[in-house]
Amino acid sequence: TKLTELYAQFRSVGVNYNQIVKILYRNFSEKKAAAYLYKLEKETTQLIAICKQILELSQQIEQKLK
Repeated sequence: TKLTELYAQFRSVGVNYNQIVKILYRNFSEKKAAAYLYKLEKETTQLIAICKQILELSQQIEQKLK
């Protein structure tokens, strides 16, 4: 159940990500939007690392439960 909730949260992050990109290009100059997207990309990289850790922990727990 918790993994399903977590998946739903990650899905909403993806939706929000797309909305942010559209808003940045609509409201800022291309140069400023690119600077903000660079920061967003760095944060996304950290989020990916955390996701990988979650998957590893989930697999470890699953193996222990078998």
